[in-house]
Amino acid sequence: MYYARTRLTRRTLLAAPAALLLRPAAAQPGWPDHPVRFISSSPPAGASDILSRTIANELQQQLGQSFLVENRPGGGGIIGADAVAKSPPDGYTWLTTAVASQAINATLMPHQPYNPRKDFRHVTILGRLPLVMLVNNDLSYKDLPVKTLTEYVALAKAKPGKLNYGSGGVGTLHHLTGELLKIAGGIQIVHVPYRGAQAATQDLLGGRIESMFDSLPSAAPHIRSGVLRAIAVSGPQRSPTFPDIPTMAEQGYPQLVSTNWFGIAGPVGTPEPIVAKLQAEIVKALAAPSVKERLMNIGVEPGGDTPDATQAFVLDEIERWGKVVKDTGTTIN
Repeated sequence: MYYARTRLTRRTLLAAPAALLLRPAAAQPGWPDHPVRFISSSPPAGASDILSRTIANELQQQLGQSFLVENRPGGGGIIGADAVAKSPPDGYTWLTTAVASQAINATLMPHQPYNPRKDFRHVTILGRLPLVMLVNNDLSYKDLPVKTLTEYVALAKAKPGKLNYGSGGVGTLHHLTGELLKIAGGIQIVHVPYRGAQAATQDLLGGRIESMFDSLPSAAPHIRSGVLRAIAVSGPQRSPTFPDIPTMAEQGYPQLVSTNWFGIAGPVGTPEPIVAKLQAEIVKALAAPSVKERLMNIGVEPGGDTPDATQAFVLDEIERWGKVVKDTGTTIN
């Protein structure tokens, strides 16, 4: 009897360390019990940053804990993503980023300090939005009297190599959408990369470039004020926020559907109960009237996809944009 009891005690003691190691993956009802960080891979006032702060504020009210947004732009989103990939998978550090940028970088920058296919546990899509093609609203400026994408393409064909378009940098979604337009329209327009879309916007406002692709949230104030003219959106349908702007498909280019998706992810190994809880709370936040109104005003369609659906979607986007990078011959050299 004593021997049997001794064996049971030793077995229990040997099992204890394993149980302790498994505990972080358990239900953890106290999460979050201290401040949570959202690392935004975009600069302040960018679309990803706007979404991050909107959701963080709502989560703070729902969960009674601080949700802090920290901007770590640079490297096409790699700096912020790397910080999260190397963070402890404890549910207190998350990446908010443009999914398209991460998908493009997987092919454009193959030697990243992390594996974009394996090092993240994706939680959900925060929002979806199209890009918008903009020109200066002074129709007499630089002989660019265009009001539609059709007119823009016709002018570009009449003046090959004379028109340009700005973007937030080489390899960005804005840039690759312009390259796809060149292929689809059979036109020669010159790409002018900037260190961020805001710099390109300033030059478009100042008349130093003719056109650019931008995210709808960033462009919305300039469209409403009338200083910039939106000639096309790149989504599959018109934006409910700006229903007067026709899509590229409506103007003869059905292959030009280029939608940006903003998501949230943690480092791989983050406990699934925390992932599920955060996704559920984000769905609740996206349904809040104040959040819905905020997103509607800037042209963002709310997300809320399940973690597994989001994980699969991101992997599909990596393959899709990898093909675009190769087909357009885009490099960062």
